[in-house]
Amino acid sequence: MTDKRNIVIKVKYPVAGKSAENLTPKIITEWNIKRILLAAGALVLILVSLFYVFSDDTQEAEITNAESVNTLEIPAIPQDKDTEIRKLDIPKQTAGKTSSSVKPKKEPNKKIQQPDDTKVKEVIKKQPDQTSIKEHEYSAAAHNVVRASLTYDINNREPAGGAVRTVNVNHKKPVSVFYFTELKEMNGRKVYHEWLRNGEVISKQTLVISGDNWRTSSRKLLSDSEQGNWSVRLVDEKGRLLNEKKFKVE
Repeated sequence: MTDKRNIVIKVKYPVAGKSAENLTPKIITEWNIKRILLAAGALVLILVSLFYVFSDDTQEAEITNAESVNTLEIPAIPQDKDTEIRKLDIPKQTAGKTSSSVKPKKEPNKKIQQPDDTKVKEVIKKQPDQTSIKEHEYSAAAHNVVRASLTYDINNREPAGGAVRTVNVNHKKPVSVFYFTELKEMNGRKVYHEWLRNGEVISKQTLVISGDNWRTSSRKLLSDSEQGNWSVRLVDEKGRLLNEKKFKVE
């Protein structure tokens, strides 16, 4: 006889009275704590390694900058033939530290002595006055001048017509003015009559002395276009002033 086996299939149907919400599937989340801790540790290690790398780079940059700043440049020194100049070995200074072997020398404060006013005045007093020197030269060289005058005319080698102080001129007729000089002990020498207008030399006449007692003169013709302050002076070969007369042309 053959065995007969029956397959039984059971199907559950919703029972009346129960809500349909209980039949929806539920999602349950489970956290793997080990994997989370491993990932967090790896992230911390990466951040720490990056921090050390950047900090080392910044320290190296600071050290190179400090070495470049602390490096001293020695200017070129001209060398003589008889002397030898040795090169100075200057130690490099590390960043943030100064070498104890190189120390700046402190120069003592030197007091500047001010000159005493009394001593300066004494020195000034001892120096000869320039005006006195000129007057001395003028008097020493002028002893050869016996007479000197400015006149309107010369008669028989003598001044005539009175002394000249102010010369009145007009456009119709110019006026002649003579400079008369009598010299002694100057035989064979030369003198010069220089005519100046407003401090500028207008003319210069050379006169040769041919005797121990010699009279000579020069003439200047003045017109209305030559108004101003005039002077005529007697000068020797060395340029020393022997005599001078001043007058005005109006």
